[in-house]
Amino acid sequence: MASAKEELTFGQLMLRAQGLSTRLRRHPGLRVGIHTQDPVAMAVGFHAAVLAGKSLVVLDPAWTQEQLAATARRLRASLVVTAPEHAAVLQNLGFSTHSVPVDGAGPLHPVRPASAERELLVICTSGSSGEPKAIVRSQGSWQQSLSSGAAILGAVPAALTLCPGPISHGLGLYALVESLHTGGTLLASGRWNTDTARTLLGRYACTHIVSVPTIIQRLLDASPDGALDSLNTVVSGGEPLPAPTVETIFTDTPATACTEYYGSSEHSLIAYRHREPGEEPAGNFIGIPFPGVKVHIHREEGASPGGAIFVDSPFNAEGYDSSGAVCINRCGASTSVGDLGRLLDDGRLELHGRGGAMLNLNGNNVHPGEIAQAFARLGLADVRIRMSLRGGSKTLLAYTCTEPQPGPELAGRLRELLPSYKIPRELVFLERWPMTSSGKIADAELPDSSIPDLAKVALR
Repeated sequence: MASAKEELTFGQLMLRAQGLSTRLRRHPGLRVGIHTQDPVAMAVGFHAAVLAGKSLVVLDPAWTQEQLAATARRLRASLVVTAPEHAAVLQNLGFSTHSVPVDGAGPLHPVRPASAERELLVICTSGSSGEPKAIVRSQGSWQQSLSSGAAILGAVPAALTLCPGPISHGLGLYALVESLHTGGTLLASGRWNTDTARTLLGRYACTHIVSVPTIIQRLLDASPDGALDSLNTVVSGGEPLPAPTVETIFTDTPATACTEYYGSSEHSLIAYRHREPGEEPAGNFIGIPFPGVKVHIHREEGASPGGAIFVDSPFNAEGYDSSGAVCINRCGASTSVGDLGRLLDDGRLELHGRGGAMLNLNGNNVHPGEIAQAFARLGLADVRIRMSLRGGSKTLLAYTCTEPQPGPELAGRLRELLPSYKIPRELVFLERWPMTSSGKIADAELPDSSIPDLAKVALR
């Protein structure tokens, strides 16, 4: 694997992990934390925890000190693996620390077999209350997910995989483990940074990219001529991949495969679809469940054909850590995070929206995915919907990053596709999306359309 700073062989990686694991074994607790955005440190720390039989609690470097301390204490991670420059901060917060070794000495020792049921990992996602939801995952769940999904996602021994997003978030950490598990070469920046991505592309013949749509587009825009001449496969997750980005992948690079997948930290891989050049803009994700994944829908009485998606899969996490305020929704062996969708007659899954996305507008249930799909049919492939409060009344706003278009024509065509109460009052044209620390679009940071100088058109 390689970062912009250094390169490690598998042997060097395991020697470092072996040395760190000896120290981790002395820690009496089951869990140890890791706080780093350095991909080499993350790889060493992850494998050291596995060798030591510890569960790794991934602590996001983007958190505030208050959130970091509260989460680590709640999850009983009193010992934290980190870089030397961050050790003092963590020690001042009351934690013991171990630095990631910068080298290792042999010989390599045989790896002890571990139970598939043992706790491997605790990784956090954002919660509606502001308290991160801590997802507990077993070793067997990720081993089976990696074995089932690797070939579909192009993770093969010959792959040189560039992961240009945050390594401490679910998608990035999974890409790291997937690449190393399958014997490939990982190229990682730890977080999005244009210069670092260019450095890695200048040194290595990248064949495989794994990231979220926004970062994939930024990478395509920032890559120097010839930097992606060896690219074979692009894998996108986290959010729908816009058709214009798909077109750029196939027209500006030699890539022959583009795979988009739907998953969650709670379920790992759920469904996938292979994207093709020349596609018409489409709204909802429609994909094939990964091998081993079973899906059923909880439909409310009198509702549309869709409902809550429940997933029964060997890749499912155990659930949320008991220290938190939330519990995962269960139906027998299946679990749900509240995402909405429906099963088509051919067995494919159509995703209508992520959990909690439903809006209530003056007593009417409005799903942003339905509105986005209507815009997609009109050629606007990536539109975000939010609700705004104006003068005590709720109103819908739509956002896109395309060139401004005439409002009257758009409004007329939308009236053919949507009831009037589902048509946003305005469509706002942005130069670029606000982003979360994980590289996804930050819907909560979309600007209010009343801000001066924003390009916008009235739709009703």
